[in-house]
Amino acid sequence: MLKRLNWNFALPVGLLVAAVLIAGWLLREKPTMTRGERAPPAPLVEVVTAQRGQYPVTVEALGRVRPRETVDLEPQVEGRVEWLDYDLDQGATVPAGRLLARIEREPYELALRTARSTLAERRAELQQERGQQLVAKEEYELLGRSLPEADRALVLREPQLAAAEARVDAAEASVRLAERDLRLTEVRAPFNALLVDRSVDIGDRVGPGSVLYRLAGADLFQVEVEIPAVQLSRLRRDGAEVRIRGSQWPEGSYRRGQFVRLIPVLEEQGRLARVLVELEDPLSQELVSEPRLLLNDLARVIIVSPSERERVRIPLTALQDGEQVWVVRDGRIGVQPVELAYLSGDYAVLEAGLNGGEQLITTRLTAVTDGMRVRVSEAPTGGAAYEGNAAPDGNAAPGVQRGSPATGDGEEASPPAAADDASPPEAGERG
Repeated sequence: MLKRLNWNFALPVGLLVAAVLIAGWLLREKPTMTRGERAPPAPLVEVVTAQRGQYPVTVEALGRVRPRETVDLEPQVEGRVEWLDYDLDQGATVPAGRLLARIEREPYELALRTARSTLAERRAELQQERGQQLVAKEEYELLGRSLPEADRALVLREPQLAAAEARVDAAEASVRLAERDLRLTEVRAPFNALLVDRSVDIGDRVGPGSVLYRLAGADLFQVEVEIPAVQLSRLRRDGAEVRIRGSQWPEGSYRRGQFVRLIPVLEEQGRLARVLVELEDPLSQELVSEPRLLLNDLARVIIVSPSERERVRIPLTALQDGEQVWVVRDGRIGVQPVELAYLSGDYAVLEAGLNGGEQLITTRLTAVTDGMRVRVSEAPTGGAAYEGNAAPDGNAAPGVQRGSPATGDGEEASPPAAADDASPPEAGERG
């Protein structure tokens, strides 16, 4: 009877303990998803190919357009303005030598006539003195004796002849000066110019110090741009290509300029260096189909300088969290630090970190771990974007592949099947 009671008591207790143990084990080993549920797919990313080659240094900056020559045109003689070309006003282009204004000529014509009359008198006096010298020479020869050199010069009237010749020279100089003054009554453009301002009218009395016109040279405009001083060593004048674009020009249009020089003075606060470039025929007087560059415009300057060594170049979109990139290998991410050499336009040129040919992620992901699985998006019809096309600077751009990474034989690798790898075993298959 006691054994039956013990067994009746022990059996429920044992079953209860077993149930508790099984429940605890089930809680610990509870599956993370229900039957038939799949793991979330790996994130979809776009990639570019890191390219290796000799890529030029591209520097882009803004600068103010200014003329190479500027002049405040002043008269060199005094007088009243008697004629003015009113067709030439602010903004007009003026060829070199064009008559702009004329000062009253009559006083200078009279001065020239007086100077010429004086010259004629002095020449007549010289002729008379030469005749008197011949007479003195004949008389000296008839004398038949020699005199000291000083006395001989006086007898032959040599001082009088020298004075007459000097008076003729002075009169000739006065004529040339009067001719010059008469010529300077005409105010002309000293070079091919853009008329910036006019500050004279007919009837104004002007003279040296009076500004009549402000002119700017029309053959060459210059643009001074500031660039980081660290890029100076990479810019080479020989072989550099300069592109200049006005702020009002259509998108994508530019004109070829010339690299003039590096200005060897750093800007004090920002430690920026200055580069001077220039553009021929900026007002399109000869190249009529080209857009005109306006004075004081804020122009965009792009300088493309050749490189001497091979480096790896990647788009700026491939840089992640500073100086590192995300490399895709076999469908998984590898975080790779890189060392930047310099930035060139929309690209980063690397000093170290990549060898070229790596597939780099350009998609922004919120959380990335080394070895994380990703899927590469399918390529659009027509091949990878930019692949095989020339970059804006004339070199092949890194190919933006929106498809799978290429395999060694040129075929595309299939994207990994995330569902097959991530699906848990069926509940019935768990031992």
